[in-house]
Amino acid sequence: MGEIKLVRIDSRLSHGKVVKVWTKELGVDTVVIANDKVSSDDFRKKVMDLTIPDNINRHYLPVKEVGEFVKKLDKDIFLIVENARDLEIIASEGLDIPTINIGIIHMSEGKKSLTEEVAVDEDDLRIFKDFMTKGSEVYLRLSPYAQKIDLTSMFKKEND
Repeated sequence: MGEIKLVRIDSRLSHGKVVKVWTKELGVDTVVIANDKVSSDDFRKKVMDLTIPDNINRHYLPVKEVGEFVKKLDKDIFLIVENARDLEIIASEGLDIPTINIGIIHMSEGKKSLTEEVAVDEDDLRIFKDFMTKGSEVYLRLSPYAQKIDLTSMFKKEND
């Protein structure tokens, strides 16, 4: 079984140079984009394919199929999900999620700004805290070259 080198939560999924820069940084050649809508939408997959370098293997999977797929795969991967809830479902399949990068979570009804690029609701915060309690590193970072903001420090400020 391969290892999930990094999970990125990004409302845009694969966009711009996200896959290119992160796979290079992680030293992996496989990306799994877990999203129920995209996995069944050939047009969206083709659009995302335009943002993924040709030398990167890509898999578009429904959220509930990721666990079994990763367990059978003998490669390390970069996993991208749209939201924290999807990641929680994937983790419930018994996968080890050591590192979670929160990239961009768009503002929507019921969410509040955590940073300029990240909007969260109470469910998101609960999920992040749960992962941190289980030992996952959870941080905000737009790219491997941007400042890394550990979520632990943000929760400490909230509790002060």
